[in-house]
This record gives sequence, C-alpha cells and structure tokens, in this order.
Amino acid sequence: MNHYKKLAAALSISVFLYSGSYAAAAEAPANAAAPAQAAAETIAPDALTYAYESAKYGYRIMCPQKPVGVIPASALYENREGEILVFDNEEYNIKYAWVVLVNAFSDETVPNLNTIKPEEAVNLLKRIQNSNGYEGIMLINLSDTNKAIFAMTAKEVDIDEDGDGVIDATAKADNQMAVLFFRGTNGQRYGLELIDNPMLRAKSVATLMAGARSMK
Repeated sequence: MNHYKKLAAALSISVFLYSGSYAAAAEAPANAAAPAQAAAETIAPDALTYAYESAKYGYRIMCPQKPVGVIPASALYENREGEILVFDNEEYNIKYAWVVLVNAFSDETVPNLNTIKPEEAVNLLKRIQNSNGYEGIMLINLSDTNKAIFAMTAKEVDIDEDGDGVIDATAKADNQMAVLFFRGTNGQRYGLELIDNPMLRAKSVATLMAGARSMK
C-alpha cells in the first residue's frame, strides 16, 4: 500500500471529477490514497517519440520508443483482444511493456465515466476493486474532457479456498501492474496495463498515462 501511495502522489494525477469530499468518499471503500491535490513532486514522463499504429485494431498511440516486438494480448491473457507493445525484454521475460486491450469492458459493466454521479462512482470503484483484488483504485481526469479508472494490482491477495468467509491463504505476486480503463474519442472501450519489472516505477506509470492521453 505504501508503494501505491507514493505512486499516486508522484504522478500528480490530482483532479477528481468532483469535490474534495467526493475524493474522500471514493478513497474510503477503495483503500486508496487520494492523488496529490497539491503534489509536492511531479514525475515527468519519458518523451513519447514513436507513434504506433495498429493495423489490426485501428488505434494510434504515442510510445516512449519503437516497440522491439508486438504480440497478441491473448498470448498472456486468455480471451482478451488487443496487443502487447514490448519495449524491453530478456529472452522470454518481458521487462517493460504496455498491454493495449480493446473491448476491455462492457457498457453495462462500466457506465459513462464523464457523467457518472458521485455516489454511483463510489459504488462502481468498490465493486471493481472487490472483484479484481486491486490494491488501490480511483477515478481520474485523463484529460479535460475524458475520465478514466486508474488502479494498481495487489502485491498480496487473500484467498478463501472453501468459501466460508475465512482467509485460508495469501498469494504473493512477483510484481504489480498499473491499469487504466477509459473510452477513446472513437468510442472504443480501452484497457491499458503496464508491465514494469522488476518493480513498478512512478515514471513508467506517468509515461503510460501520457500515452493513454495520446490515443486515437
């Protein structure tokens, strides 16, 4: 959790859709630190120097470099549509990559984030976190006109093996991932996930955010 708080503060993704009281309300069920409202430090993203255009899915996104490889998202995620833009790897070990998912969620699952009411947003964030085991989750302004859900996967997940409400084991992940869910200007339902090994870096998250803002 401390690592998540540091990332949230460093990113300076500071403006929630609603007032400060709403930010506090959203924070409580999600167990997430509110983004820095007056960030003392700002992590500048890496320069986005390469425009990647997907021939298969039709999106365009600015990247920190030309991918060394592009593989189907289904190679890592069963039944998911999209691509993995690999920027750094050691043989079969992906060190740094963006997972770009299309049709990442349904309209029924995630309503219009730009018009959602505060109380509905709180319930939505809580439901998404509980069903995915995220360490933290928040509603952010991806741009002046578009909002997104930002979350980070948990380092440790409690497991109830027999469904009796008692925690039987704790699973530990090798690393964590930052994830974004939002709608593009073309109406597409995108998911972006950051693979950053061996440890999730604030600068890498900031670069992912900048890439998301560039998507067309």
